[in-house]
Amino acid sequence: MVDSKQLPDSENREGAAFSENDELIQRRRRDFFTSLALLLLAFAMLAKSLTFPMTDSYGGVTNAWYVSPALFPLSIAVTLGLVSLLLLRRAILDGGARRRERAPKDRSKASFPASASCRVAVIMAFIGLYVYSFVPSVDFALASALFLFLFITPFYIEKVALIPLTLIGAVSACVLITLLSHRPTAHQYALDGVAIATLLTVATIAWWLLRHAPLECKKLRTVLLVSIAVPLVLVPIFRFFLLVPLPVEGLVIDTMQALVSHLTAQG
Repeated sequence: MVDSKQLPDSENREGAAFSENDELIQRRRRDFFTSLALLLLAFAMLAKSLTFPMTDSYGGVTNAWYVSPALFPLSIAVTLGLVSLLLLRRAILDGGARRRERAPKDRSKASFPASASCRVAVIMAFIGLYVYSFVPSVDFALASALFLFLFITPFYIEKVALIPLTLIGAVSACVLITLLSHRPTAHQYALDGVAIATLLTVATIAWWLLRHAPLECKKLRTVLLVSIAVPLVLVPIFRFFLLVPLPVEGLVIDTMQALVSHLTAQG
């Protein structure tokens, strides 16, 4: 058996390049299946949203399209579809789909359940927790920020340990929210506090896991900023400009409402 140290440098470099390229193609194969699953989800959301009335009349007053309950799910479905198409395009350009077609059947069957299906299951779990636990119970801005952070972090940074970390964080938040929501004495802001605590705890643990990797820490900061900035931009647009009532208006939206009222009174 020949030690890799005894091989010429050119062969070592070629082997390393081949390994990196093979790893990239494997990731793109997973992205290929993941994007297809997300596209199906986006189409399902779009079809369901189109069943909602865009305009209607209540008590003789006709509501405009921009206050329709279909507007927000439509925007989410369209955004998810566009992002899925971008992911699908990248997967195809990098050879993910082509490698899937050329790979032997036994290899493709072995790799798909262990990778792509796992990613799809994680994605579905996050979306399910967001729709059925976070949104009905927590301030919509906080619920969206928590969901975005938990959803983006393990796939953008691509560190294996982050997947169980974010899943445990999401499930723990769901359990605490469920327990508190069934207590009549629990204050609404207590549920918002669970979301804030979960976000800060998961972010802190993720930073500790990545503390020796400056590039990954930079990615983590980017994810955290994006997760917070997106709801802070979209929520005021829908709530105060388009006048769309949000599912739960708690700590953040109440603070925004107080700020808007103060500015209106001052003006």
